[in-house]
Amino acid sequence: MSKAKTKKTSPGGDWIHLRGVETRCVLGVYPAERRKARKVRMDISLERELRAASRSDRLEDTLNYEIIEAEAIDIAKGGQFFLIETLAERVAEACLAHPGVGEVRVVVDKPGALARTRSVAVEIRRGK
Repeated sequence: MSKAKTKKTSPGGDWIHLRGVETRCVLGVYPAERRKARKVRMDISLERELRAASRSDRLEDTLNYEIIEAEAIDIAKGGQFFLIETLAERVAEACLAHPGVGEVRVVVDKPGALARTRSVAVEIRRGK
């Protein structure tokens, strides 16, 4: 007698992406960079099971990305960071505090950081 194999989907297959979240913050190590807030862009990707939300079509069954956006902007505006790595880490920590988020990827992009380069970015990936 053969057993029927059931296909299991692996975790980490569903993602919510916030692309191009823009704000301004004090970011940089040089005195000129610390005098005023500069533009930064963030891409935030959150791994979360989305089957329940897709079936129910209810906000309560998913992640409210409006809250994630607001938190990321508040973190950026509320801090004075020397490194883009630090900003990315703080945003990732806030995202992982939400129930159901198992992994997060955060890209922080600093336009105009170098004279001959359009932007400099750091990407981090963190999980529970």
